[in-house]
Amino acid sequence: MKWIVLKENPQPDNYIAIMVAEEGRTLQVESKPCTTFKSSHEAIDYARLLREQYKVMNIRIFYV
Repeated sequence: MKWIVLKENPQPDNYIAIMVAEEGRTLQVESKPCTTFKSSHEAIDYARLLREQYKVMNIRIFYV
């Protein structure tokens, strides 16, 4: 599995999005500013940093 954390400004959605997909699958969101991780722990830690940076309350995980 790969974990994709979107780095774009989360406004007006007010959350940091994490997309989870199979390793071989390419998603359209990967054309936007993002970072890909191989583990959930790394992705969530990075999303927490972005959450503080953008001053939003939530992180949402979307499974494809």
